[in-house]
Amino acid sequence: MIPACLLVCLSIGAATAAIVPTEAEREALARIENHLNEIRSMHARFVQFDEAGGVVSGVFYLRRPGRLRFEYTPPSPILIVATGRQLIFYDAELEQVTYLPLSVTPLAFLVADQFSFTRNDIEITRIQHDPGVISVAIIDPDNPGEGEITLVFSDAPLALRQWRVIDAQGRKTTVALSEVRTNIPLEDDLFRFVDPNPFRHFEQDGN
Repeated sequence: MIPACLLVCLSIGAATAAIVPTEAEREALARIENHLNEIRSMHARFVQFDEAGGVVSGVFYLRRPGRLRFEYTPPSPILIVATGRQLIFYDAELEQVTYLPLSVTPLAFLVADQFSFTRNDIEITRIQHDPGVISVAIIDPDNPGEGEITLVFSDAPLALRQWRVIDAQGRKTTVALSEVRTNIPLEDDLFRFVDPNPFRHFEQDGN
């Protein structure tokens, strides 16, 4: 079974219309931009929930630009690595590897060298500022049918706490972060993937 986190990386559902932020909302967005741009690396634990009651957990690594790693805790056989240009999905149980461009993941904007809500590939569909919590929902305006991701931050101090996605069938998935550490050294090897089958590309090419 493909884990729900892959929904974050590969396929999310129907989008809604973009909004024009108010002045207060623009101030909140500016705070979030500044906060995210101060983060060059991150290490955190994550717990992932879906509407069917499924729960999985693991460790999340981020290093900008372009690096991500999701290590799922056994018995989940899944590893997801972004190497700078590629997103690699590995299912150890099936011995299956999928290589995709990093640009297919809605989380790619988080590992851009500089984060901005005014990027051409981001449109804001919803901003909610409740006591102690700020949430921002965004879409890719060039591919609005690919869906919406909502980033959720704690306020005072500002910190990314979770993200939520909706898949093509309308199912919601939440990834919550804990034990977050930022701007720490992360080894290059975390963002490399060595295919256990060295002949896989050779076999796929049919040579």
